[in-house]
Amino acid sequence: MDEAGSKRTAVKDASVRNSISDLFAYVFSDVNALVDLYSVLGNEISAEEIEYLNLQDFLQRTGRYNDTAFRTKDNRLIVFVEHQSTKNKNMPFRFLEYAVFALKVSDALAKQNRFGEKLMDFPKIEFYVAYNGKNPLAEADKTLLIDLGSVKVTAQVTDIRFDNLPDEKARDTQNAVSGYAYFVKTFKESKADGKPPYEAYRFAVDKSVEAGYLPDIWNRRECVDMFAETYCYDDQLREEGREEGREEGREEGREEGIEVSAMIFNALKNNTPLPEIAEKYGVTMQQVAKLKELLAV
Repeated sequence: MDEAGSKRTAVKDASVRNSISDLFAYVFSDVNALVDLYSVLGNEISAEEIEYLNLQDFLQRTGRYNDTAFRTKDNRLIVFVEHQSTKNKNMPFRFLEYAVFALKVSDALAKQNRFGEKLMDFPKIEFYVAYNGKNPLAEADKTLLIDLGSVKVTAQVTDIRFDNLPDEKARDTQNAVSGYAYFVKTFKESKADGKPPYEAYRFAVDKSVEAGYLPDIWNRRECVDMFAETYCYDDQLREEGREEGREEGREEGREEGIEVSAMIFNALKNNTPLPEIAEKYGVTMQQVAKLKELLAV
């Protein structure tokens, strides 16, 4: 591998962890995949009942990012799910924030009179953690609780590691949870065998395709490119932004890098002149040149 290729792979390796987490959100933004996920979490619902709920525009203002959520079309139920590779007993605090935002944007609540005498009709809200980490879950890890006195929030933690799925789920290549779990298992095993993270990532994609898992995901070339290229580009700009923030005492550099990264990547691929990119997206020539070299575009 030439020097530019080695540098590009090194940057991609650093981004794989974020890519896998983002892959979970990507896979389970699909209504049919949400049906599979909710079933593995211990409940049943039909695709016809589900309306995908995306709170990102609201949550980004507070620096929070929900992995996936849905509500029923009749607003009787709202479900939040977070993917975790490490144990976190504080997850219910994050879920409480999600619930507040969800209620704010709920059409059903907006049509009710909160100042009237009649009690408002609130949807039922459920919180889940889909765990896919290295350490086993003890029984005490499967229910998270925060007690704020008059307010109590609980979240159910479910092990979605491939080897811990029920046999019928693990064997079902049409199930989105088993497909995601198979990919993560294959990635971790190939990395443990000595493959660099980026190579392990691509190996896991190929093995998933061969086994028939997540065909609708991996057959989208733009999806593979997005996780293999764009997210690593985000990480590089994010690091540049951190340096700028440390030097000048500003956080704007970090946020700017995340916000414009995909657009700059496309501009580089389209051979837009570097000075034009730097001026248009508010980054330095040095940043653009360094990223161009690292990504070899």
